[in-house]
Amino acid sequence: MTAGPTYPTAPPPRARWGAGRVIALVCGILLLIPGLALALGGGALVVLDHAARSGDYLMSSTGSVSGPGYALTSSRIDLTSSTGWFPVSSALGTARVDVTARDGGAVFVGIAPAAAASDYLNGVGRTVVDDLGNGGNVRATATLPGGPPSSPPGRQTFWTAQASGTGTQQLTWQPTEGAWALVVMNADGSAGVSVQARVGATVPALSGLAWGLLAGGVVLVLLGVLLIVLAARRRAVPPPAGYGMPAPQQAPPGWSPPQPRSTVESPGPARAGPPAPPPAAE
Repeated sequence: MTAGPTYPTAPPPRARWGAGRVIALVCGILLLIPGLALALGGGALVVLDHAARSGDYLMSSTGSVSGPGYALTSSRIDLTSSTGWFPVSSALGTARVDVTARDGGAVFVGIAPAAAASDYLNGVGRTVVDDLGNGGNVRATATLPGGPPSSPPGRQTFWTAQASGTGTQQLTWQPTEGAWALVVMNADGSAGVSVQARVGATVPALSGLAWGLLAGGVVLVLLGVLLIVLAARRRAVPPPAGYGMPAPQQAPPGWSPPQPRSTVESPGPARAGPPAPPPAAE
């Protein structure tokens, strides 16, 4: 027996985009975009924290800087935190400066309060730089004319931290709030300072910040993707009544259904009984 024909029906209707699906889609996109930015930024900081470290220090690339005067000085370094609950020392940790004289001579490097360094270098010919540690040949921002210092830098007592000698000199310093100046000179105070230098710091807060940004970004991305998938997924709609049911069979033209048969039997012709036995002999 073959199955009968089915009703000609249209596909089930699609679920409409209601207000809930639209809100979920918009929220998913709003979470996905900043989540990607945070994840990429945190990942870059994690890579930097591991790739650019020299021991415990996050160091810059080595740059060359020189000047015709008697000193190389940094621009004024202002270490002032706008929030009292986040000290500078916690953010930077321990700072470090590596300096090497390019001619192999003795070099001096020191860090001091800006006012004290300015008094010592008042009237001294010097070169001011503000991008020490960016690698390559560091360009001077200003060249101030003047004469030699009153005495070699190593004889001064106002330095907060200092190092001098031949070869690579390493200065370490615990940054605190205030205005500071970094000074590099020939150890004997002579003119013509030419060095290679790089700067860095331990930056203890960097690792936690990097992993926090990465984890937060991943969480936002996952939430955004989940909301977008839930909004885009088609909701099941019940089919209309009779969808997919067999269609009733149509009678062919000129055909009429057979008459029902009666359950009472009509009398028929008498049946011949068995033959009578022969008469008995007398």
